[in-house]
Order: sequence, then structure tokens, then C-alpha cells
Amino acid sequence: MKINRRHFVGILYDCILFEYASLVQDSHGQHSQQYTLSLDDLADSFAFVADFYKHHRSLMDIPCDQFITRNQLHTVAGLIDYIEEMDRGVFEIFPLPVELREDAPSFASSSSVRRERRRQERSGYQMGTSGLLSNGPSISASRGKGMNTSSTFQTQPWTDMYSHRGHALHPDTDTDLDDEYSIVIPGLSKTDIQSFLWEYAYMPEDYHDDIATLIRYLRRDEWLMNGSKGPIISFNWSLEGVQKFSREYNQNKIHKVQQREQEEVKRQRELTQKQQEEWNRQQELIREQEAQQRTKITDTFIWKMHESMSILPKASKEIDNLIKTLESEIGEFFDFCFVTLSAMGSFAAELHTNQSDLDLSLGGNVKHITPSSLADALQHYLYENVSISNNPFQQSLSSTLTSRVSFVDPKTAITCHLTLNDPLAIHRSKLIKTYNLIEPRFGPVLVALKHLVVHRHIDTYHFIPFSTYALELMLITFLQTENPPILPKLQQPTPHEDGDEERPLKELIVQGIDCSFDRDWAYYQGFGNRNTKTVAELVLDFCRFFGYVFDYESKEVNARIGAFRWRPDLTRTHTSLAMTSSGPTAGPSTGSSTSTATAIPGFLSRSNSSSSVTTQGSMSRLESVSYAGLVFHVMDPFMVSLNITAPCQGERVRMMKECFQEAYEALNEGDINLAFAHSSH
Repeated sequence: MKINRRHFVGILYDCILFEYASLVQDSHGQHSQQYTLSLDDLADSFAFVADFYKHHRSLMDIPCDQFITRNQLHTVAGLIDYIEEMDRGVFEIFPLPVELREDAPSFASSSSVRRERRRQERSGYQMGTSGLLSNGPSISASRGKGMNTSSTFQTQPWTDMYSHRGHALHPDTDTDLDDEYSIVIPGLSKTDIQSFLWEYAYMPEDYHDDIATLIRYLRRDEWLMNGSKGPIISFNWSLEGVQKFSREYNQNKIHKVQQREQEEVKRQRELTQKQQEEWNRQQELIREQEAQQRTKITDTFIWKMHESMSILPKASKEIDNLIKTLESEIGEFFDFCFVTLSAMGSFAAELHTNQSDLDLSLGGNVKHITPSSLADALQHYLYENVSISNNPFQQSLSSTLTSRVSFVDPKTAITCHLTLNDPLAIHRSKLIKTYNLIEPRFGPVLVALKHLVVHRHIDTYHFIPFSTYALELMLITFLQTENPPILPKLQQPTPHEDGDEERPLKELIVQGIDCSFDRDWAYYQGFGNRNTKTVAELVLDFCRFFGYVFDYESKEVNARIGAFRWRPDLTRTHTSLAMTSSGPTAGPSTGSSTSTATAIPGFLSRSNSSSSVTTQGSMSRLESVSYAGLVFHVMDPFMVSLNITAPCQGERVRMMKECFQEAYEALNEGDINLAFAHSSH
């Protein structure tokens, strides 16, 4: 292969800039620190390289001493011409531009003294058997290049064969005149350093060992400094080099990246193949089975989705450790004050998935802790992406504006949201957890519903302000009103099994609010066993109820009493929305259509519903109803007058109803892909 010495010398020049740039540090990415290098010093470096090649030509891959002398790179004048030919003062891989300066820097005289001292040291340099040059006996060395040959060289005392003025073997007549020319090299950020090293790694591999060797001996014998640092290695041909510039190191580096990319491509291919195989299998089952089998397929899909999104015990332990560590760090940061950090939301309710964020509440002695100081504490302990924002969900639970601190734990990559002193949220989470522990179908149904609403944009962060907490309360109330009921009413007195006495509720008042409920979930194990609906049937019936049956105009969802009741504050002046719609129920259609869908067994309508299962074409979307001023009401189980879905008004209510209708129609036809796909709403 033909050697491009111009390109090699250009890469060497960029590496020299990199070594000097490493002597100053980047200041917060602003490149405010710079290193001023006189061209006379740079010329001496190229003179050193040329002389090094003359002494060790047989051990190097790309001798370029003649190129350096022919282009006068060992002279200031030659370097000025060389640098001015470049657009930014750099050749190819140095990430930032350098400035060619024509003035007299303050170190002009001192640089001459420093160069003279280096030349005197080189002139009398004596080294032992491990050194580079010596006045002793000759050293025999060979470099492995695919040939069984060896070269012998006689080491000689160091001489300036090429002075910086370009007169070979002439005495150095250095003056301070050349110090009027210098280049200003900016400091590099960590990103710049990594960019340079990756660009260097992909340079021709024949360059690497030569540059590794030259940088090593330039540092030791010419610059008398350690540059960008890094381990030193010994080559098999009796020379040393800087490891990160060597061929073997960079080949291994590239190989690891390529190996990871190949593994990822293979993994993606296998994953895609598995997904395709699963899709084909499901399609074949749908074609082969009758309408009675569709529910079974949907049920299997939801359970698998729930299982795939569940967090492993190891991950749960990592989250527990994160909470303990964070609690200790916050206490330490605020002078070891007593603080308690509690999980809330999906993690506290044991409903978290691998896509869930971690919601936390900081209690204890937090009187003097503000969101701003809490953010400072998190940044102090190197948590990432720390920010302060208003809690969109918390604003719907309180009349006051609540701030939360969001951040990312770098060890687990979990996004966390930290709120100050929110005990009500903790008890809300405990209530949800108790219902979840009572009924094993609760978790899979909730995961499926969350998937449906998120992909149809009816969640907190998209078109409709709608929290997971609201969906949980809707599901609890729905299961409480099933026939027979699947969940008990934990906030209401419950008769004992003998029916003579009621189970007492242990009173719990938090911030003046009654947070009492029966926490003995084990007592209610098997409560819903009489209701044999599958997970798929419950999801389908839930979508049918909130898509076609529920009276959004006049009723509220109230999990505290376990009912969809008329709103107490309502003065009805309009006909109920539920009475103006023709939605599906458990009975067959009485119309004349011959394409009536088969009713799914076990889907019982609410006692206040008179709808029927019909074809998709006969399902009305309430086109004639005005939604202006309409508000969806989901009442908080503790703050009894608080509507947590108050922002869901007007056209947003219509969008939510239609999304549940769309999901129901897809599930009723057994079209899983459509049901769980992104909606156009």
C-alpha cells in the first residue's frame, strides 16, 4: 500500500496539538483556557521527529524525515506556510480551531532558555540498556512486519541534525526573533477528548505505532512533560509507546464497538423474528377459532404484557437501596436532620413496571428545606437532570401550587420525582396497594388499561390531563360495582361473615382528613372469586361502560362509597348523556342487521344500564350532544369534595369517551393490534 506521508504528518501534527491542549483544562465547556505554543518549539518537535527517524528507520513504519526537511517543517517559516494552508489551523482530527498569532508572547525569552537546556541535556544524554540512545555498544532490534529479518543499528550521541532554521548539521543560532510567532491551542472538554481519540482510532493502522512511539519520546526527551498522560507500553522491537496511540489498543477498541453493534443487530433481528412469529401465531389462532375464543386470546395477551412489564426482584431491591441511600444523603446534606423518604404512586402500590417513574415524598424535619435547596443536594451527590417543576397531578389534588424536584439516578437510570411532605399521597398509595393485594386480576387489568389510554393520549402528559391515579380509582369503583362484586368497600363498615357485627375501622386522621380504611387485605382474600370474568372480559367491559354507559354529565366515580352516584351538587337541567346514546349491553341486538356480533359470555351490565351488544356500525358516538361546560368527576377517596379530574372538561371528555369506544370495538372484534395501537385522536 502506498504511504501518504503528508497525511501521516498531518495526523502527527494534530496529535501534538492534542498533547499541548491537555496541559490546560476546559472550563465548563467554554474553552476559556488556552495554551500558547511558540512555532520555534513546534519546529524543534518536528526536528526531533526527523532525527528520531534517521536513528531508527528500520524500526518505524512510515519514515518521514525527508518529508519534514523538504517541506521545512522544522523551521518557523515552513510551519507558517504549513499552518496557513489549513482552514482552521488544524489538519483533520483535532476538534477545535487553533489561532496563528504574530506577536511577542511574554514567555519569549524563557522559551529560548528552555530549548537550550533541552539541547544541552540531549547532547550529553547517556542511557542504560533500557534507554533510547547511548554511547555504549550497539543494540540489535527488529520490528515484526511479516518478514524474518532483523536490522542492526549503532546508537550515537544525540545531535541536532536539523536545527529549527533548516541547516542540517549546522550549529543552532537560535534568537528570540522566532518567538514572535505562536499558535493558540484551546483547552478540550471531555467530549472533545473522546471525539479526538475516536477519530484517531479510525486512522490508518500503520500510523498508530509510529505516533505512539514518537509521542512517547517527544514527551520524555524534547518536551520534558507528560502531555495527555496515559500508560506507557513496551513494543517487541525495543521501543516504547503511549498505549492509547498504539495500533493494538485502537484495534481492540474498534473491535469491541463492532462486536457490540453486531450483537445488538443480532439481538434486534432475533427480537423482530420473535415478534413476527408471535404475530403470525396470533393471526392464525384468530382465523381458526370462533368468536368464543377471542376473549381467551386477548386474555393471554394481557397477562403476557403484564409479565413482560413487571420489574424483577433484583430491580425492586435496587430501588429500595436507592431510597435508603437518597434518604441518608439528604439527611447528611442538611446537617444530619431527621428526614424520612417514602415511596408513593405505583411503586408503593406494587403496580410499578419497567417503564414507571419513581415518586417519592420527603417527610420529617423538612420545615427549612425548599425545592431549590433540595435540588442543590441532589446535584451535590451527582444525580443527573435535576430540575424543579410544578407537579401537574398534585395541582389537581390540592388548591395550592406544589413543586416537585425531578432527577435521574445515574446507577439505575430511573427517573424520580420528589415532593416535600405529602403524607396524603402516601396513604392514597397504601389504599391502592391494599386493593391490588386483595384481587390478583387488578394489576393485569390496570396495565392493559394504562396501555390503552397512553397510546390514545388520555394521560397526564398528552392531550387530556388524566393521571394513573384517576384510572386506578375508576377501576376500583368498577370492580366494586360488578355483579357479584370483585373488590370490597374498604372505607365502609363491613359485616363479619356471620353478619351480626361490623368490622371496626381503625381511625386515622392525617392533616385533619379522615384516611381510615380496612388495611387487613388478607381478610378479603378470595373476595371476588364468585365473579369468574377473565382479565380480557374485565378490560372489555370497562371500555364498554366508560365508552357508552357512564353518565358523564350527571354522575361521579366515587371509590370511597363504591358507587357511580348522582353528583350531590347537581341540579339537572338536561337529559342524561347516557339516555341519549345507543351503546352496547349484554343482550343481543334487536335490530334487523344480519351481521350482529356474538355476545361474549360473562359480560354483565350495571343495574342502571339498559344497553346492548350490537354491531360496530350501530354504535352511536353521541354526535348530537354538546360537551361545552361538561366536567368529568372522579372523587378523591380521602378529600371527599376533591375532583381529581377537574381539568378534563368539554371536548376532552368527548375525546376520552371516543377513545374507550374505539378500544371496545377493536377488542370486541378480537383485533388486538388495533386495540393496543396508537390512536389518531
